[in-house]
Amino acid sequence: MMQGRFRGRHLVQGSVGVYHVTSRTACGQFLFDDEAKAVFLKILRKQAGFCGVDVLAYCVMGNHFHLLVSVPSDVNVSDSELLRRYRLLYSEGHCPPSAPLPGMLARLLEVNGEAGQAVRERLLARMHDLSAFVRELKQRFGIWYNYRHQNKGTIWSDRFHSVIVEASAEALSTVAAYIDLNPVRAGLVADPADYHFSSYGRAIGGNREARRGYERVFCLSAAWKAVLPSYNLILYGKGYQSKGAVGKDYGRIDPVVAQRVIENHGKLPLSDVLRLRVRYFTAGTAIGSASFLKELATGLRESHGLERKRDDYPMRCAEWGDLRSFRNLQVEPVVTSSFDGG
Repeated sequence: MMQGRFRGRHLVQGSVGVYHVTSRTACGQFLFDDEAKAVFLKILRKQAGFCGVDVLAYCVMGNHFHLLVSVPSDVNVSDSELLRRYRLLYSEGHCPPSAPLPGMLARLLEVNGEAGQAVRERLLARMHDLSAFVRELKQRFGIWYNYRHQNKGTIWSDRFHSVIVEASAEALSTVAAYIDLNPVRAGLVADPADYHFSSYGRAIGGNREARRGYERVFCLSAAWKAVLPSYNLILYGKGYQSKGAVGKDYGRIDPVVAQRVIENHGKLPLSDVLRLRVRYFTAGTAIGSASFLKELATGLRESHGLERKRDDYPMRCAEWGDLRSFRNLQVEPVVTSSFDGG
């Protein structure tokens, strides 16, 4: 069986890894007002650009955030690219004492002496790494929040949790839809398109970067306008209609009805279960096809010596298609009693 210390953060070794990342504030405090959410997304864009992380989908709630990110490995970064990324975080007028000014960095890299090689190595160590990316993202936002509110100490409850997601259109679109439905589950909006601090809300509003994320969710099979109908089938479950169509079900599934179906060993439609809190996406370690999970288990067995009875488990309570879970969640894989955003 999997050891407890491996449950929170697994990494894909030696290839591109896709992860669903979540993190909550200390004691569940609702620290994110609209200003804080906007600042968090601004920091997210810069931090992702510096680290070389592709953000596919995101949602910032009042006391937690969700990210679906793709993290490449073994990427060659030229000195010009390194300097471009560095300038995303640091400018000539805003640079911490421990970091060189961009102009000085350019000279160090050009000379390529011992000092230049050392700073290059330190910067590259912060790139293409999930833990470094999330750690710095949370640190930077925490510094802004504490300065803005004259606060001290950490604002986060713990590090972060991540679930490995297979880089397939089925797995990515399902997790992205779960992320985008957070504000619906929390009762903040009836239509996920109306939430301005999620990738879907911003994509519907015309944000090109957010739209490119969904193109990558569908494995670059088509442009945004072509993938939108397919994504809306998952998100809304009523078939594709133009935004604002009369009678379209934008709301939440009745938790009493959902609980009754689950207790009777029935399965909910995918678009309904995504309006509930699905623990497979936060505690399942990894989700994907049986072949993907078998390959993942082989890698974990080699790197960590894991011994498991089986490598994949059917996901219960809904029509999940070919998706399976790395962990066999026995207790409430789908939570019907709470709509805290999940």
